[in-house]
Amino acid sequence: MTLSYDIRKSYINPNIKLALASCLIAFVSALTSFLIVPPVEAESLSPPIEAQITVKIDKDLYNRGDIMIISGEVKSVVTSIPLTIQILDPDNNLVHVEQIVVASDGRFSLPIKVEGPLWRMSGTYSIIVQYGFKHVSAMVTFQFEQSSIPTSGVFNVKDLSSGQNFDLDYSITGGQVKSIVVNPQDISLVAQIDAKSSGVLHLKIPRLLLDAKKSSNSDESFLVFVDGDEITSFQEGNSDYEYRVLDIPIVNGDSEIEIIGTTVIPEFENVSSLILVLAVGLVIVFTVLSKTRMCTKPLNL
Repeated sequence: MTLSYDIRKSYINPNIKLALASCLIAFVSALTSFLIVPPVEAESLSPPIEAQITVKIDKDLYNRGDIMIISGEVKSVVTSIPLTIQILDPDNNLVHVEQIVVASDGRFSLPIKVEGPLWRMSGTYSIIVQYGFKHVSAMVTFQFEQSSIPTSGVFNVKDLSSGQNFDLDYSITGGQVKSIVVNPQDISLVAQIDAKSSGVLHLKIPRLLLDAKKSSNSDESFLVFVDGDEITSFQEGNSDYEYRVLDIPIVNGDSEIEIIGTTVIPEFENVSSLILVLAVGLVIVFTVLSKTRMCTKPLNL
């Protein structure tokens, strides 16, 4: 008896077929998720978009009176559209606004002097440039230091020993001058000040009020004391035959400046005047005596 098996006639349970198919699908899905790298987002593959406008300045820090150079470039120039430049203070208040024409190659440059009543506070300022649409704009920041505005005036200084009055011109930054007096005993000039910050006291001293001379009669340097301490950081400006000009640095808290010279001229002017009076008197007396002798001399007949 021969046994034979025909595979074509074999019977497979439908439930088994379904189970095998499910396993095959799960295996293929797992293999696919493991081998295939997730696609990179299209946005990350895009090249970076170049800025349509750029702006820069020549420094990071400006003081009052400085010249600021604002420059930059526009990528797409449109005829008749101006470039707007705005400068904002730390509180976003507008301190300067201006419109300029961009060159044909897209470049622009503008000098601006840092001055005016709107520049009131120190801190970080912003420059915003805009070309036509709001999205075509750029910004740059800088620091502004509000230096003290000089205070100028004239003190009438009286020399008590001679009674003479002298006008002394001065200017000061960082504080105020309360008084200026001459001290003949110490051959000095004393200024009482109220310094609130670092600055400079500028004095134009008449030579007839106070001077400093060497034995050769050439100018000698003054001795300068601030609150009792001698300083050498002062500078002498364009002095002439009438005035000595001094620039004396001050800092917060300084209260007294003493400038010591070698001569207080009014003190010696009294002696000079007295000598002059005596000389004139002697001349008069001599003249009178001479005339008297001539009149009393006997005549020879």
